[in-house]
Amino acid sequence: MINDYALLTRLPLLQGISSTELLGWEEVLRLGIDELPASSLPLIRQGDTCSQLLWLVEGELEREHVSPDDTYTTRSPLKGPAVIEVDRLFGLTPTYEHTYRAKTDVKMLSISKSQIGSHLMKSVVFRFNLLNALSACAQKRAAALRPRQLDTAEERLEHFLDKLFPDNKDNVELVIKMKDLAHYIGERRLTVSGILNRWDKGGRIRLGRGHFTIIGAFAAGA
Repeated sequence: MINDYALLTRLPLLQGISSTELLGWEEVLRLGIDELPASSLPLIRQGDTCSQLLWLVEGELEREHVSPDDTYTTRSPLKGPAVIEVDRLFGLTPTYEHTYRAKTDVKMLSISKSQIGSHLMKSVVFRFNLLNALSACAQKRAAALRPRQLDTAEERLEHFLDKLFPDNKDNVELVIKMKDLAHYIGERRLTVSGILNRWDKGGRIRLGRGHFTIIGAFAAGA
């Protein structure tokens, strides 16, 4: 059972909901926060069915996505408080887009999809919060799909990275072969290699063998 209702009201989708309403949910739903240790074992796997609404209450997760053609892998952090892939709960493909591992000790809260309909959706505040969250996801994806005039190889590479990491301001990692990266942006391998080496010297990225780390908010267009 949960005693810290102030903690719950700071979570995405629950902000603005009264402690009295949360207490009523807890009595029926038996809400509880799970404490999990840091581990390299996945808590969630990419492609798993999204059968519950999940919150990262505290701590940090590493989220990993492997492209459908298996040519690249992205890794980025998710720090609490955060809701996990709320836009994947319903729709045509209600499956997770990422694999999640506990980078630190974490606290998690889960509510099943059936309980969302039977209890949470009866709250006007929750419905507005959910609508805002889904609208934000849709708007970000629509913005990423809008055509842009890209005159140089560097602009095309930056745009590609923006689409992979649209909202992350922490260090993120891309694992990809140079030839595949060049193919994605329609450039020669040597051209892409030259851009990455220049960015590495300028401190924008850290190059490694077969991967590179993007420093800070660069991936978000900084």
